Parts: sequence; structure tokens; C-alpha cells
Amino acid sequence: MTEKPLYQDERLEIDYLPSSPEDHLLYITQTKKGEKLCYIISRGILEELARTPREGIERIIDNFNPNILSIIKKEGIGIDGLHAALCQAHREEEYRVNEERKILD
Repeated sequence: MTEKPLYQDERLEIDYLPSSPEDHLLYITQTKKGEKLCYIISRGILEELARTPREGIERIIDNFNPNILSIIKKEGIGIDGLHAALCQAHREEEYRVNEERKILD
């Protein structure tokens, strides 16, 4: 059974990179084409973005992949919406890690 993504709504999806579970994938659905664009979020970046105040995340995103900022603007996805998705994905990841620890204890 496959777990659901760490975060998913009609425009954004965040999940683990299958070949490297410490990295993540950000999918952005293009409204006109219905296609999903895929971006890798390297190890540690999801947590950094989730813990960074909203004012600082554009700089961090621009440093690791400026294409993300241009596509969310083009698609009408606000930086606040992206930040909320990143925070919720990180929260879900932390929850899953804690649940796994309970099982192992």
C-alpha cells in the first residue's frame, strides 16, 4: 500500500523522492495544460523552508531553483500558499517519523 503524499491539493503536491527518501519532490500542476511540473527539493530544504518566516522563503527558493518562483507566479499560486503547503508537508513528515519511532520502541 502506497502512502499518500506529504501534501496534496489541486495545484501542489509534495512527496518523497522515491530513489532518495531524504529528498523531496514538488509537483506544480499547470492549469491550462493539466500537466505536472516536477522539482526536486534537496535534503534539508523542506525543513528549512518550513521553519523560515514567510518573508525569507523567496530568497531560499530562488537560491536552489528560481524556476519555482516563476512558475508559481505564472500559475497564480501565491507565495503564501506555497509556504503553507511546505509547512504542512514538513509537519506531516515529522508526524510520520514520530509514528515510526513509536512502532520501533
